[in-house]
Amino acid sequence: MDIVTILKRTKKELYRKIITSVMIQGLLLVIPVYWAKVINHSTDLEFNKAFKLVIITLVLSLLYYLWSYFNQKAWYSYYNKLYLEYTSYVTEASVDNITLGEYTNIINNDIDIIGTFIGNAVTRLIQVLEFIVIYMYFLKVNFYIFLITLIVSIFMIIIIIYFGSKIEIENKNRKDNLDYKTINIHNIYDILKRKEKVKDNSFIKSTIKYLESNAKFNLFVNAMIFLVLGFIELCRYCIIIYAIYLVSINNMEIGTVLLIYSYYAKIITNFEVLGTINAEYQSVKVSVNRLNRIKANQYD
Repeated sequence: MDIVTILKRTKKELYRKIITSVMIQGLLLVIPVYWAKVINHSTDLEFNKAFKLVIITLVLSLLYYLWSYFNQKAWYSYYNKLYLEYTSYVTEASVDNITLGEYTNIINNDIDIIGTFIGNAVTRLIQVLEFIVIYMYFLKVNFYIFLITLIVSIFMIIIIIYFGSKIEIENKNRKDNLDYKTINIHNIYDILKRKEKVKDNSFIKSTIKYLESNAKFNLFVNAMIFLVLGFIELCRYCIIIYAIYLVSINNMEIGTVLLIYSYYAKIITNFEVLGTINAEYQSVKVSVNRLNRIKANQYD
């Protein structure tokens, strides 16, 4: 079943997810702007304006939590619909050339991976689009802050893409070892059902092999993400030092420094999302390939 067909069947749930995601990500961009204005008004001794903005910021923050709940509700509605669509698909298929372990993991794990990835895609796409808003703000504030941020971001994206194929290989090994482990689970269950004694330790060996490959995959992904985030964190502090210098020569307001720091926190969060998306995408590719094996054996 192709993604276009899935999206057509889940469009009502998709629209709800888009609306709630836009609202919460928009609020996350707006709230720091008001806090920056609070600082600027306080610095200028305009306390009445500062108090009013604090109240506005509080209202926006409460609205954020309300929309976050709506977003979670929309996510589960969308995910459940996706999960049921894919489950219905695999229960009407032929299982020729598909092992019991593989079929079990496709239903229990691969459908979950695909559904979760598609379900999260809306929010994560909006998070990526936030880069444009933040970079345009940096360009407005100071060209050098914009340029340095842009160069570092491009370099980090190249690193993420470079490690993508390596992540896919490690994830495929992990999936294959999980299939082997599941087969051994079924074998042990059959032996115990016959009230016989397990004579070999193949299940323990398959479990150890799966744990090793699972740890290798996750550590590799996290190493890539931490490397990227570390570089961006270093860039953030260099930018803040430069921004403080601009304040010292009256070329920037203190509230702007706060906003730059807050927006860099968003950039770090979004790059963590990019790293996660890259890892999840490689995982989804493996799951889709496994699901396509059932598609190839589907009854006419």
